[in-house]
Amino acid sequence: MGWSDTWSDILSGGNPRWKVTGEDCHTKALAHFQEYVKGDPADISVLCPLAGDDPFVYLLFTKGYSVTTIDLVPAAVEEMKKQFQSGNGSESGPSLAQEWTREEKENTVIWKLGSGRATLMVGDALQKRPGLVNQFDAVYDKDSFGALPMQLRNAFCSRIAEYVKQGGIIYLECKLKDDHEKVISIGPPFSLKEEDLMEKTSYGEAFDYVQGLGEIYNIQMAGQQTGHILKRK
Repeated sequence: MGWSDTWSDILSGGNPRWKVTGEDCHTKALAHFQEYVKGDPADISVLCPLAGDDPFVYLLFTKGYSVTTIDLVPAAVEEMKKQFQSGNGSESGPSLAQEWTREEKENTVIWKLGSGRATLMVGDALQKRPGLVNQFDAVYDKDSFGALPMQLRNAFCSRIAEYVKQGGIIYLECKLKDDHEKVISIGPPFSLKEEDLMEKTSYGEAFDYVQGLGEIYNIQMAGQQTGHILKRK
């Protein structure tokens, strides 16, 4: 099943896969994110690759961060847009009486919110994008790397390295399954440890490993949702 079919199934009420929607989970993730991503959110631009409709992206936006997502599936991006359009003016949902503008270039549809702080891209995350080079202070990666088969990881990590400024932080969540060594090649989601993330053909070429965060929150599947902090060399 391809990702478009997967999203069709999710949106029609099928298996939600490994989506996380609980506010308590996002609160815990945000605390870890802000521990390592320092500074005024108004000055921080966050890349969220393969984000789907992850509510954490909108949470970052409500906290003042600028967010950019890239996802291949138009239906997923439309679901993400709905979260921004439902803002109610409260602290947790800023007033969004703003319109989206649509632009299409380089095989990518780009939606930009009127504030300029939210950009949602429909396209291939592995495609080279010169306009994104050295543009981001941080990356939020929830199960994005962990969704990719091994043969795609090098290209994905190369793009992330191109887009992140020197000293920029990756906050990464991934699955650590029971019997990791036996199931390491089974996915997605794939089971990952530090050594898998930091292979030279993955993040190890351009990033330093800063900290393992252990289990971030409970998930409704066997294994753990673990966190990792990486820093651009």
